[in-house]
Amino acid sequence: MTDVLETWAVQDSPPGAAVTALVARGDVEVGRLDRAIYEERSVVALYNARSATAIVPAGDVAAYATAQLPADPSEYSLLLRNALGDYEEGPDLAVEAISDALDGRALSRDDLHAELRKQLPNELLPWCEGCQSHHARRGLLIMAGLHGRLCISGRVGRQPEFSRTDQLVKWEPPSREEAGRELVKRYKHLYGASNAAHFAEWSGLAKPHAKALWELSRAKGGSEELKGIRLLGPGDPQLQRRDREAFVPDAAWRKKVWAASGGSGVVTEDGKAVALWRARKKGKTLEVTIEGGEINVQEQADRLAPHRGCVTAVIQFA
Repeated sequence: MTDVLETWAVQDSPPGAAVTALVARGDVEVGRLDRAIYEERSVVALYNARSATAIVPAGDVAAYATAQLPADPSEYSLLLRNALGDYEEGPDLAVEAISDALDGRALSRDDLHAELRKQLPNELLPWCEGCQSHHARRGLLIMAGLHGRLCISGRVGRQPEFSRTDQLVKWEPPSREEAGRELVKRYKHLYGASNAAHFAEWSGLAKPHAKALWELSRAKGGSEELKGIRLLGPGDPQLQRRDREAFVPDAAWRKKVWAASGGSGVVTEDGKAVALWRARKKGKTLEVTIEGGEINVQEQADRLAPHRGCVTAVIQFA
């Protein structure tokens, strides 16, 4: 499990993506990832610059987060700009307020926003129609996470529980330059030949920031080797790549895989996309539907089933 997480590309967006990605790459005990995050604290879940929930080894999290910190406003991403509006002092205020709110305790999402309403100016707490209240936009939570002041430490009902990362695990960040070089190095190792523009899209960093990090690194490209049949689910590291045409040549398949919501997974054979797949739970059975050919995915489906609360997996072909 650790070697997969060391790619810095495993995310749990959509929920369940992280476990599916791990199962696609090897045997994983049911509940192992949750224990590592919420009990052992050997793994950290935090929001990254793209707003996804990144799953990173605790020993790497300070470097991973620091690499994404903008040096100045010229490197602010669109996500952060939207969170700030015209309030340029917002990041420092938000990080300080979140740090204070979570000092020595864990809070649910609603409780954290209740605390922030006491400390932050109205300009940083826009009205949310869905919640029918004022709360900070996600970009400010991301900034706090990149400073080591916020991670997902548990669940409170359907809400995430937040804590300070620097109070749960060792937090000794390297310099931005060193961390940035490492982020690019791991990106190249996973995806092979690429460029700064693709790196910017993948990371969620503003183009000037991504370009600066790209130019710091002299690492050579590699690529993840996935031998045999694999079930890569939505949010899988390989489906985060930006050279989508090369990975999935069929345009109709690409629309289904990278749909705005509810995208299909990809079946690969020796790293090549050979079919699409979807799964649904029906009682204690995981029904896996394959589109594009009668590929034998039974072994992979059997490994995934218990992680979805099922005891058996059945395969059907569209």
